Amino acid sequence: MNIYISFDMEGIGGIDRFSDEYKAASAYSRAIHAHLQAVIDGIQRSPKNDEIETITVADSHGDGKNLDYLALSEMDERIELISGYPRGEYMMSGLDRHDVIFFLGYHASSGQHRANMDHSYSTSFHRVSINGIKCSEAMINQIYAKEKHIPVGLIIGDSGLYNQLILEGYMPYVEYVVTKDSLAHSAVVHRNFQKVRAEIMEKVALVLDKDFSALPLGDLTTPYNVTIETNTTLHADMAEMLPGTTRLDGYRIGMSFDSGKDLINGLMSLEVLCRK
Repeated sequence: MNIYISFDMEGIGGIDRFSDEYKAASAYSRAIHAHLQAVIDGIQRSPKNDEIETITVADSHGDGKNLDYLALSEMDERIELISGYPRGEYMMSGLDRHDVIFFLGYHASSGQHRANMDHSYSTSFHRVSINGIKCSEAMINQIYAKEKHIPVGLIIGDSGLYNQLILEGYMPYVEYVVTKDSLAHSAVVHRNFQKVRAEIMEKVALVLDKDFSALPLGDLTTPYNVTIETNTTLHADMAEMLPGTTRLDGYRIGMSFDSGKDLINGLMSLEVLCRK
């Protein structure tokens, strides 16, 4: 059995704004590694631990340089780290040969009410919709996972994403651990980490005991008709020059994809452009 962990930071407890990454770097690092350690502890204490061969961790926030390689190596000798940016299928790089996926530190899509640091792939995107549905990174990444026939078994993130995926019914079948209760874009109630850690370990063991072949893979189907509403007309001007894009109005770009791989890489291409 091989486990894939896609890491993002905005859904991690102890963090409530983007500037924590550099203004509170030490606390930031402790928080992200403590949450990952809880996942690894849950794996190691699971009855299925001996069946696991590889634990792949994809550092998928920002430039993909958040996680300490040596610290991860010490957590478990089966861990391999994917880092760096840009790279193909960014948040899901190297997904082949895995059996189940965990999303760690995930957050709600842009525009979700009471969601900490809400956005979808880029803070330059006001909204990303697929087939008319406002989508979070979790929903988009699941599309690519579905293509590989690999289920998302566990999501660890803020209450904003929980409300969107579980309460609003987009991924109600996924096990979920709430790390913090989001009050607003930059305000949260941080749950005590001892409780969060215990829940993470419990849910990891619960997921690993499931029949992965029976887990749902998601409902969105091809073609994936994407509308990206940018924050500025300048970003839309740059995006319009990409082959396959349609300018819908001053802020909106339309794109269509027949595969999850092309969908992720198309969105990431726009993300790279909008960083300029």
